[in-house]
Amino acid sequence: MKKKLLIGLAVVLAFVIIILSLPTQPEPEITPNPLNTGLYLALASVGIEDAVVDITPERALIRYNLPANMSKESANYYIMGAAATIANSSKIVIQVYENFMPVEEVVVSTEDVLAFINGTISYKELEKRIETKSLK
Repeated sequence: MKKKLLIGLAVVLAFVIIILSLPTQPEPEITPNPLNTGLYLALASVGIEDAVVDITPERALIRYNLPANMSKESANYYIMGAAATIANSSKIVIQVYENFMPVEEVVVSTEDVLAFINGTISYKELEKRIETKSLK
């Protein structure tokens, strides 16, 4: 009986040693996107500190909680301008939260925002090209 127990323990111990000696996959290196960091810092510099920024070639997503002392429209236009000049995405998606509850989503083409910044289109024309929908 003791012999069987010792053999069983030896097999289990050998199995554990083999498992522990197997090479492990290296941890993937996480490299922050410098565009995300740049846009986040631009937002934080004007008081938008609870923002989530994720920039891809397809879209720049900015999700933020509206500060108490800031108008939603002013914040959104600032974000559009900052995202258009920092990100290289085809569109800008802004999700506005108030008291950490979703309020609205604003989608606009980066090209349209840059055209407004460069004076190619008017404020009224830009307003027509902005899509806004309620998230309530």
